[in-house]
Amino acid sequence: MIDKSFFQKVGVGLLICKNDQYSTIIEANDAFYTLIGYTKEEMMDLYQNKFSELVVDDLTEILSKVSESVDNKQILDYEYRIKNKLGEIIWIHDVATYDLEYDVFNVVIMDITYKEKALERAAKEANIDKFTGLLNRVTLEKRIIKKIKKNEGEIPQVIFLVDLDNFKLVNDTQGHQTGDKVITHVGKRLSNIFSQEEYVVGRLGGDEFMIFFKGQVSKEHIVQLAERIINELAVDCGDIVVSASIGIFFDQMGRHHFDELYSFADTTLYEVKNSQKGQYKISFG
Repeated sequence: MIDKSFFQKVGVGLLICKNDQYSTIIEANDAFYTLIGYTKEEMMDLYQNKFSELVVDDLTEILSKVSESVDNKQILDYEYRIKNKLGEIIWIHDVATYDLEYDVFNVVIMDITYKEKALERAAKEANIDKFTGLLNRVTLEKRIIKKIKKNEGEIPQVIFLVDLDNFKLVNDTQGHQTGDKVITHVGKRLSNIFSQEEYVVGRLGGDEFMIFFKGQVSKEHIVQLAERIINELAVDCGDIVVSASIGIFFDQMGRHHFDELYSFADTTLYEVKNSQKGQYKISFG
């Protein structure tokens, strides 16, 4: 068992738990109760000292890990989430050793929420285009492909391919700082037009953007969105006006894969750029 003086003075959570399905707490130090926000008495009154009542993640998986560590006489080393008294989610690193003589676990719990949040931020930054706040190309394509596969069947889907007219001229004559401001402006406008929950919106690179939607949608609604894009993305850069040309492919039966949708929208955009810039065209399939 653990030395009592060390048990209370150490700055991480220490527990002695029964080897049962609830990981019932026999004893815990002050650091543990500080971490969870409950007092020793509250844990007993509210949860009968069942540590499992604090766990957010799948208990089946955790109990399987516990059983495996006992069978193989290994140290349990695991990361999962618990909820404190305030309802906040805490990531913990749990290291436990099994004491065969007493049929208990000696457990060390460390709060690693800061690490998980840092990882989440890093993952988010890796998915986001730094100028627009929209999805970058790699993530954009992955999300669209995933959405197409998840809802396979005769469900309509539409893809918008947006290209900025005269953007290269702005970069060449007014500098890349002005060009970056235009791109940032476009990103904000697209974020305002399209809900990130319903639409997949991202920057392909340079001055090209893509929007994808899968679900019940009408031609009239697509037209309204296209007109709003054209109106809101126009930017006056002195003597140069940056406008948006849009190629749209409306897959009414949901039969096409991403590469096909992209190709059809790109062909449609090419037709717009070579006829009248600053407009849109819808192709159907």
